[in-house]
Amino acid sequence: MKFSFLGTKIYVSFFFMAAVTTMLATDRTGYMLPTLFAVLIHEAAHLFIMWVLDCAPLSVRLIPASVQINKKFSFSAKNDILIAAAGPVANLLLCACLYFNYAAFGNLTVLYYSLLNLIIGLFNLLPVKGLDGGTILYNVICKFKGQEKAALIMRIITLILAAAVIFVAVTLTFRHKFNISIYIVGIYLFIMSLMKF
Repeated sequence: MKFSFLGTKIYVSFFFMAAVTTMLATDRTGYMLPTLFAVLIHEAAHLFIMWVLDCAPLSVRLIPASVQINKKFSFSAKNDILIAAAGPVANLLLCACLYFNYAAFGNLTVLYYSLLNLIIGLFNLLPVKGLDGGTILYNVICKFKGQEKAALIMRIITLILAAAVIFVAVTLTFRHKFNISIYIVGIYLFIMSLMKF
């Protein structure tokens, strides 16, 4: 499926829709829909800031486990930082709004949705490659150390965090608290540490 929005071509792959449908159909917790909504708000905030800065992407392709953005603008550290920060900021603002709603009405479900946005926002602020926090830190380091040293520093930080996450996953496994999600995060971070920035 493809369509245009404010001059940007949006492509939604069949496999992306199939993955979303499968997740929703098999969800027994009731958290998949609000999680998808939080992710949608996160990505929409990135795109919104791109449009505000007049550097809207040529196209956005939604595929399983990824959002591919074809940029039409040249490198700008300031723009990159603002765009990267927009997603987590949107989640943290939504978290705050939902928390105030919970404080006013005492609905525990709203509190869980607030915490979900908090987790997504903070996770994306981790200073590692592939996440918004990594993009922000990389651009800040570039300003003082240059791109080559910034890439090396980011690779080391990502590798250290990957090792820490995998250590936690293995420790939990030995304590009979196996959690595949922690392994997946650790492996993802390890793979990101090997890729070029």
